[in-house]
Amino acid sequence: MRQRNIALIGFRATGKSTVGEILALKLGRSFIDMDRRLAHDAGRDIAAWVKLNGWDSFRRAESGLLEILRQRQGLVVATGGGIVLDRLNFQTLREDFLTIWLKATRQTIIARLNADPDSPLTRPALSCLSPAEEIEKTLSERNPLYSEVANLVIDTEEKPPAHIAEEIYRLLNDS
Repeated sequence: MRQRNIALIGFRATGKSTVGEILALKLGRSFIDMDRRLAHDAGRDIAAWVKLNGWDSFRRAESGLLEILRQRQGLVVATGGGIVLDRLNFQTLREDFLTIWLKATRQTIIARLNADPDSPLTRPALSCLSPAEEIEKTLSERNPLYSEVANLVIDTEEKPPAHIAEEIYRLLNDS
């Protein structure tokens, strides 16, 4: 029987990469961070990619990678925050992945982004808005999509990544 892949979705700084690595270890699965893989394959960070080629180019590459990953099994995948914006990706997540939405409030996201010195390179601006306005606007657009595609929703507020991974692990084993 085919082992269903797990996709962690959610906005930036909700813990997808960190939690994903821990969860993959607990489950004995391979871990793929889509943003890291795309940046590695392109030979540049996401900020440089977006500056040179734009967000549309990045989103196309992201969709192509998701299409490849859907063919594999036994994965825990940390998706990019905008993966749900493309309807084909949305459909792929629903059909081929157990999708887990990691949630955080706007205030928590801002605090986490400010605490991460790599954020400007790995999480370039999505618009010309201030960071707080951009987060507010983007969350209002994406949260309904995250909610619709998610099989499970995990609140990451004030929880260390290891506790979040353990919570997911227990939920997976209880089902």
